[in-house]
Amino acid sequence: MPRPGPAWMAAPNERSPDFFPAFARVSIAIQTLLRERIPAHYFQSPQSYANVKTAYPMLVYQASRPFRGKVRAELCYDVLNPTTLAAFFRTVRPVFAGVLESVKIRLLLDAPDWAAQYQPGRANAILQSVQKWAKSRKCLYVLIRAEGVLVNTLIDLAGLGSLPARQQARRIAAFQKKWRFQLRRMYPGTDFTWLAPELLEAATEALLQPDSPPAELGATIPQNPEDAM
Repeated sequence: MPRPGPAWMAAPNERSPDFFPAFARVSIAIQTLLRERIPAHYFQSPQSYANVKTAYPMLVYQASRPFRGKVRAELCYDVLNPTTLAAFFRTVRPVFAGVLESVKIRLLLDAPDWAAQYQPGRANAILQSVQKWAKSRKCLYVLIRAEGVLVNTLIDLAGLGSLPARQQARRIAAFQKKWRFQLRRMYPGTDFTWLAPELLEAATEALLQPDSPPAELGATIPQNPEDAM
């Protein structure tokens, strides 16, 4: 498991005005890379599409956009928060048919017997089934929770450089332990520990970026919660 580099010794603490913009960038970097790498790896074999109860939620996750927090307490989607969860599905709906179209084209070549299950015209029905079927809902929520754990473990490194050496060592050890545990359980039957170095590199680059708003990179929470439905 990779070890946080020198940049994390300068990570702003939670009372710093630099904390929120820095870790908002880190969060978006982690969420973006997870959406690029995890579905692509999971669907390397067409056989992965055979079980729709696990394939559908992975495609929903792939279609979603990263969460763009507005306050310190909300830097990721939260499956226990109906507003952020509604925002998650709101980012999926406009693009999900396009995701299914790409899948259908692939399956017509590699596994035509399964292509009918991924017709773009079934986009709304598939989204409903992911929320209805217990196994599919659980698979999706595992992904959403996992990205939150990965981000929050990095947030635990805030103010690392100001801590005594022993506390620094404990924080880093806890980071490595939690990432190893989580990446081994990102999705049923998978182990994504190989992705840890790339995730930490992306997070470090985001941490070091000049302060800039992460515009148009993810979902935001509307002022009126009803707008999310």
